[in-house]
Amino acid sequence: MLSGNRKPLEESRIQRKKRAVQSRLIQEAEKLMRQQPVETVTIQQITHAADVGHGTFYLHFSSKHDVLLRIVQGIAADIDDKLQQYFVDHDDPGFIVCQSARLVGRAALADPLWRWLIEHSGLPIADMRNAIGRFATRDFGKGLMNERFKVPEIKTSSAVILGGFANGLQAAFGSQDPELAIDQTVELLLRLLGIAADEAANLAHQPLPDLDMLQSG
Repeated sequence: MLSGNRKPLEESRIQRKKRAVQSRLIQEAEKLMRQQPVETVTIQQITHAADVGHGTFYLHFSSKHDVLLRIVQGIAADIDDKLQQYFVDHDDPGFIVCQSARLVGRAALADPLWRWLIEHSGLPIADMRNAIGRFATRDFGKGLMNERFKVPEIKTSSAVILGGFANGLQAAFGSQDPELAIDQTVELLLRLLGIAADEAANLAHQPLPDLDMLQSG
């Protein structure tokens, strides 16, 4: 009986240790990437700062890009939690998706790590979906369910809209007025979702809450 009980406990302890090491690697990588250009940070620097062996890194991540993606996922998850609180009294998916996309775009614009990922990742859709946060899938789905959004085919439309958003952000970063460019991108994406041009323009230019309220801790 005792030996039968020990294995789950031991596995639980090992999993906790694994998560702690992974978390330390992410934290130290973020510190380094905010202190120097992302492309100059090495895996050796990360493992040294986290006080783990070089080989340990590859037990948790496949590359430096993989760590950066996890950092941005954490930032996006924090913003998404705050967005959910902000939108608790709103029930229009069109408004929620529009405001969320505009705020997330501004968060990416303001954060050099998020911006670097978008500019250098080659825009793989799976990575962008993870980096942008949970709101995209959740509120897009709500809009489809109540027919606020009308798209011909969900999978293709989702990829086109997400890819368009990522490419729009890239273009906005080099624009003379990045925030306006983000809003124009979102306006176009609302139209792809089946929202009339006049309403899409109105939604995409409504006032936004203070971005500081939504930035990570």
